[in-house]
Amino acid sequence: MIDDCRYYSWGRDDCGHNQIVSVSCNASVRLVGGPSPREGRLELHHNGTWGTVCWYDHHDHHYHYHYYHYYHCHSAARVVCHMLGYGRIGRFDGNRYGAGSGRIWLDNLWCRGTETNIGDCQHNVWGSHNSHCGHHEVLSVSCNASVRLVGGPSPREGLLEVDHNGTRGTVCNDGFTNASARVVCFMLGNEYSGRVIANRYGAGNESIWLDDVQCNGTEPDIGDCRHGGWGQHKCGHNQDVTVSCNTVRLVDGPSPREGRLEVEYNGTWGTVCDDGFTHSAARVVCLMLAYDYSGRAVGNRYGAGSGPIWLDDVDCNGTETDIRDCRHRGWGRHNCEHSQDVSVSCDTSVRLVGGPSPREGRLEVYRNGTRGSMCSIGFTHASAKVVC
Repeated sequence: MIDDCRYYSWGRDDCGHNQIVSVSCNASVRLVGGPSPREGRLELHHNGTWGTVCWYDHHDHHYHYHYYHYYHCHSAARVVCHMLGYGRIGRFDGNRYGAGSGRIWLDNLWCRGTETNIGDCQHNVWGSHNSHCGHHEVLSVSCNASVRLVGGPSPREGLLEVDHNGTRGTVCNDGFTNASARVVCFMLGNEYSGRVIANRYGAGNESIWLDDVQCNGTEPDIGDCRHGGWGQHKCGHNQDVTVSCNTVRLVDGPSPREGRLEVEYNGTWGTVCDDGFTHSAARVVCLMLAYDYSGRAVGNRYGAGSGPIWLDDVDCNGTETDIRDCRHRGWGRHNCEHSQDVSVSCDTSVRLVGGPSPREGRLEVYRNGTRGSMCSIGFTHASAKVVC
């Protein structure tokens, strides 16, 4: 934490606001040439030089192209958008934003989509690329999701809207199953874990883009599922489908970002015991709730729950993308009571504001319910690393 570093003391300073420090956590990726910082040609910083990424698959083109194009490039885009602080919502945009210049740093990029850094994906040696790869085939990325969930308590739950030809519209619930919901959640960077919750968040008012959607649950894009055709439907907005990608929630707290932790298993919500539950586990929960890795465990601050106690002895390293991936006793197995139900806070004690993304801007810290700034005197790259 930044307050583990040496400093005067809270609220004491000998500087003015003209010396307020700003921090950049975007050391290695950027999107250029697009209409906003969320969209553009992908460039990577390596060995002090910016360069591009090739998306051409030089293996058997006819066999691999569809799989590579629709899965691995989309997965790489999600990693990039996560690095830029936009969540795992990216999509591959071909070479929409034109040719780059200088070095081509990466080729044959294979990502799962859950990596925390693009360099962690499989790829050729830095700077080594196939002869077929030129600057006309460099990767462009959009962090503007072609699907979104609106009207719900978080970006992981709400009325489903899809973007088609630059216009947002809804999807009818005719034939729309949990398999289709899983595809939506995958597109939003939540892996294949989602469910339909009828039309809980009401009706939309735009176009109805899709009806009779039928997915097998493994497609990378909702548009790849069978459907009646874009704009073709036999339903009204009272049948607009709602999707939830949430298997965790925080309840009885002062905001959706803080409360008693509950998880869903086999369609039933239950609690989690605080035995062994650390800040690392809390960070996983906050990532699932689209608040990024910013959480901390706060004991049983928000009291006892009811129903099943689903998890006990949860042990996370903090890099998992789902609490289910952490070690635990097993679903429903525990040796604790509801008085030990764990609470979690996703209210981060630092934030960067006024910059082009949540990963860059003026540093603000949270203390005793109040946000304040920090002087740049003595603030080094080492301090910035702690913030990031």
